[in-house]
Order: sequence, then C-alpha cells, then structure tokens
Amino acid sequence: MRRKVLIVDDEKDILEEVNEALNEGGYECFSATNVKDALAILKDNPKITLVVTDLIMAVKTGADLIKEAQAEFERDISFIIMSGSVETLGLDLDKFPFLPKPLDVDELLKVIGRAAASIGDKPNDSRGTNDE
Repeated sequence: MRRKVLIVDDEKDILEEVNEALNEGGYECFSATNVKDALAILKDNPKITLVVTDLIMAVKTGADLIKEAQAEFERDISFIIMSGSVETLGLDLDKFPFLPKPLDVDELLKVIGRAAASIGDKPNDSRGTNDE
C-alpha cells in the first residue's frame, strides 16, 4: 500500500508540482488549497499521517492547520512546512522539517522519505521487482 500524503497550498501550480513529484516517488497524494478543505480530507482519510503544507495562505495559515489538526485528531500526523517567506507565524520551525520555495524536488523527496521512515512507513517501490 502506498503512503498517503496530504499537500496543502493555495498556489495550484505548487500543488501540481508537489503532487507529480510525490506520485512519481511512490506516494498517494491528496490536495487541498485551504485549511478547511485540508481538515475535511484528514477527517475522511484517517490513514493520512503525513502533511506537506505551505505556511502563508489566505484566510488561515499552515500554522493554523497544524494547531487545528493536532487538537482535532488523536492520530500522530507529521507535518512538513514549505514557504517562500521567512515569517514563522508563531511556529517553532525546529519542530518541523522546512522546505524553502521555490522547491527543490530532490530535497522534497528526501525530506518526505525521512518523515515517512520516522513514522514507520516507506512508499512502495514503483519500479517493481522480478522475484522469479
């Protein structure tokens, strides 16, 4: 089973870029453009335990998402923050992996892989194997 990842960003081109990179890396991706939709996706998909979120978004921020998800859900959810801004919005960025924008896809995959491994899951290798 492929590791399920939620990507949250109000910039659709970033969502598409991250979604494509993670799909190619063996992850099953869900996308949201705002905190409200992200929380609904997390509620409807309890197997999502990894979230990549932009920090600066309209209405509610990635910091709001982290705080609300941690308060609402009993399961452990790991968060990776991406941002083109140096604002922290009150978050202790030492507690979360941080990816600067514009994104480096190779670095994104490394950070996601480390986060997935730290919670005991790795994506399936999409290259397949030949055990015959």
